[in-house]
Amino acid sequence: MSKTEIRIARPVIARRWTGLVATGVAVGLAVSGAVQAAAPMTGGIAPAADHLWLIAGSEGGEGGESGAAPVGSDATVELLVGLAKVEAHALSGLDLAAAGQGEAGVTQLQAAKDEILAQIAPALAARKTPLFEAELLALTDAVAAGKDAVALGDAHVALQAGLEAARAAIAPSAHDELAAVLALTRESADDFTIGVKDGQIAELGEYQDARAYLLATNETLVRLSGSADATVKAAADKSAAALAPVIAGMPDVAPTGTVTMDSATILSAAARIELASYPVK
Repeated sequence: MSKTEIRIARPVIARRWTGLVATGVAVGLAVSGAVQAAAPMTGGIAPAADHLWLIAGSEGGEGGESGAAPVGSDATVELLVGLAKVEAHALSGLDLAAAGQGEAGVTQLQAAKDEILAQIAPALAARKTPLFEAELLALTDAVAAGKDAVALGDAHVALQAGLEAARAAIAPSAHDELAAVLALTRESADDFTIGVKDGQIAELGEYQDARAYLLATNETLVRLSGSADATVKAAADKSAAALAPVIAGMPDVAPTGTVTMDSATILSAAARIELASYPVK
């Protein structure tokens, strides 16, 4: 998306699943017995086989003129998506800096502050959640100044600590976190569809968002894989395994050649994540 917005998962009738079936990625939806027996991401009712979790925008109409997260059962998931997007832009910014594109890296970090943090800050404040604006600005300044890899790494670690403090204050359940993972993976597929046409970059910013959302999502899964809850760990491990080949297919932050990844493969990973997440209450 050219302008970042926070979007959350909502159940809708699948309209584009036929393309996925053609590529063999309708995993799990065919095993309706297993789905019906498991606890899905929809709060206790297994979705019908023709329902998917897609992304709903939360702009002024839903969140109010201030941009605060809408009040509702998905508010926690929306905040988690926002935090992950800040990290995603930081990862893109650092990768661009490492590739000698510091100015583009600064743009990514400024977007994290002006488009993402600004949108979720009212909701974070309402929950008395510590903000991380100072750490985000420090990383932006470090990239702008052309600091070396050690300094950039230190600034990034500080930002990650701020994001973790915010996440801990929100106190999400594993169910919430996996719902955010699913939402971002599906949004990545949407952005990839815009960013890449016939294997060539059409909109670089959209491609970079798609790539970075998956990288940030994987960080969540790595953390959840350390859970003492065997069900959560299994869901995280299976989800990370689904994402691994997708991430490997987008190694470059600014590719110059053919992009071999496709949106159907990302949606396949999303389907596997959804299925893996069903047992997590």
